[in-house]
Amino acid sequence: MDKYPEIFLKLKIKKEIILDELWELTQNYLDKHINENTECLEQLELLKELENTDEFKILLDQLEMTKDSLNCLYVDFLDTTCESSLKKDKIIALKGKFQDEIRTHEIVRAVDCSKSYAKQFYLFDGEVLEKEKRTSLSSKKKEAILKRDNYSCVVCGEVESLEIHHIMAIMGSSIMELHDHDNLATLCKDCHYLAHNGNYHRGLAYENIEGFWEWTKHTEKTKIWFILKDIHGVGSKITENIYQRFKTIEALENASIKSLSKVNQVNISLAKRIKVTLESRAK
Repeated sequence: MDKYPEIFLKLKIKKEIILDELWELTQNYLDKHINENTECLEQLELLKELENTDEFKILLDQLEMTKDSLNCLYVDFLDTTCESSLKKDKIIALKGKFQDEIRTHEIVRAVDCSKSYAKQFYLFDGEVLEKEKRTSLSSKKKEAILKRDNYSCVVCGEVESLEIHHIMAIMGSSIMELHDHDNLATLCKDCHYLAHNGNYHRGLAYENIEGFWEWTKHTEKTKIWFILKDIHGVGSKITENIYQRFKTIEALENASIKSLSKVNQVNISLAKRIKVTLESRAK
């Protein structure tokens, strides 16, 4: 009988519960101590105070123990089932067994490899494949794309910190296809980050090339992200939830704390901090 799926699932669930408890503890603590006049530096000091509380330390210790247990599970799996000593084969074995549920940092720890090497392997239709090594874009190709896009970000029009974005990292495609003009676009650093859903290694904010150009039209969503991204507790998922309810910056600025707190994953404390940020920006 395969013992790994059951133990793995239990540990993953336990980890998520602890993370949820840490989140709830943090939000409740901030909700209790923050008001609309609290400055950002004061918020950071409050977070430092929270991290020194016994309750927070206990949860953090539980989280670390759960991570250690997961790592022991991965190592035991490799020792039991993977005959090869090659790191490549170990990574393939782990990703093949635990699929998308195992994170890159967990692979790095279990296999003792670099993060960049672990990221060379990806799942495609349940099979673990190794990425084809890319060659850098030539200066001539970069200049051609920049010129085509009027030396500005195709999303927000920014002219500084420009980067060339591969619209689709097409699985099994050739280097030539990846570097084709139709698969390249000019983005500023922030919009490039958004195009990758706020994480360069976990998917895109759209499904295909047509979807990319449709995505570039959602400039209000991008602007909302820029406003909210530096607020502690706001990630890409919460930004998406806020955008679904408030489609423009004007609508967001006019929102009350009560209406903000009705957004999924936004409690009163976070709603207050969002409101303070919006009001500070308007001054």
